[in-house]
Amino acid sequence: MKKHLLSIVILITTINYAQLKPLKDADLFTKEVTKNTSFKVDKFEFKIEWKDKLSHSPNLGYLGGIESLKIYSKGRLINDFISIEDEVGLQKFIIDFYDFNLDGTIDFRIRRECGGSCYYSYYLSNIKLNKFENPKEWDYIRVRALDFKNKLLADQVVSVNEGAYVYKVKGNRLIKQLKEK
Repeated sequence: MKKHLLSIVILITTINYAQLKPLKDADLFTKEVTKNTSFKVDKFEFKIEWKDKLSHSPNLGYLGGIESLKIYSKGRLINDFISIEDEVGLQKFIIDFYDFNLDGTIDFRIRRECGGSCYYSYYLSNIKLNKFENPKEWDYIRVRALDFKNKLLADQVVSVNEGAYVYKVKGNRLIKQLKEK
């Protein structure tokens, strides 16, 4: 009986997550930022002020970063994120644009650190407020696959001993579903 129950659970999980499609680098629009710049993505204009000595680290010295990241929609300022520090001393930021929260509007993420794994700060569109939000619950999410129809997101596997989670995306919130192995 337990064997049959386990088979049913595995089958349901497989069917539920069958629409998850891997997120590939080719799906992303990527910008590398090392200086003052401005550019348009979708219906948004981004103006970035870079500062070479934004902060100081005792072991790394002066670190650069984004002093101000202004986002405009139809010529109107909708966000101004300040002091986005380069915490690891790369002297650049990689910004990926994609619809990460599955709402039909472009979002972006800024790579915070990259060692064995890369971690990002996500800036997700909030259509109701017409601005971007930086929800902290996304900070350790590494998007592996997405299902737009069912609004599901699969996280990267952290290690051999640990599985990845599948999350239901509701607005800019993540609701943990079953764990994949």
